[in-house]
Amino acid sequence: MAVQARQQGKDIATSPTALRILDAAKKILSERGYSKLTLQAIEEESGEYRALVAYYFGSKQGLVDAIIDSLMEAEDEALRERLAEIDEPGARVRALIDEQRQISADWRGFRAFYELLPNIMRDERLREVLAADYARSRELDRQTLAAGRTAAARGRAGTDEDLARLAALSVAVVEGLAVQYAADQEHFDHEGTYRLWEDMVLAYLREKQQA
Repeated sequence: MAVQARQQGKDIATSPTALRILDAAKKILSERGYSKLTLQAIEEESGEYRALVAYYFGSKQGLVDAIIDSLMEAEDEALRERLAEIDEPGARVRALIDEQRQISADWRGFRAFYELLPNIMRDERLREVLAADYARSRELDRQTLAAGRTAAARGRAGTDEDLARLAALSVAVVEGLAVQYAADQEHFDHEGTYRLWEDMVLAYLREKQQA
């Protein structure tokens, strides 16, 4: 799992101890809620001394920043690795949507995220952290969708703006379907809905190429 956050000059991504603390914090969030995310609970869940939270993350707030980055960046990193192995544009778009399908099926990860969301929206600094993470996700989706266009379509007036908007919708679809699936896994047609989303995106890109 890629973690971009660095505190006090320490690279969290290469520290097994820091990753254990991070994973423990996310587990507490998803299973017990934000109110239970205490240093004592993190210590008990991770098996690491609570003082190491300050050592690696600077503070509990720094840990929360790292959780936000981790939840967002892990998804993007998995997609980047997968796309690096694919050359055909249509296959890259299908890989993007398949990765989205897998992400939105991870209800535990989304539960941790939504436990944090009310606190993020009340804190201007955390909103900025989340906004930056969303901007990176949208840009990755935009680049992937742009690969599905013909050379003639690239640079056409309005096309780049439309792709940016489609990328924003792409991010929104993942979260919206994740909530619906988490609420009703027995009856919600998660797979079928993603097949329709893939058909819609590919049809849109074909239409833009022919316009």
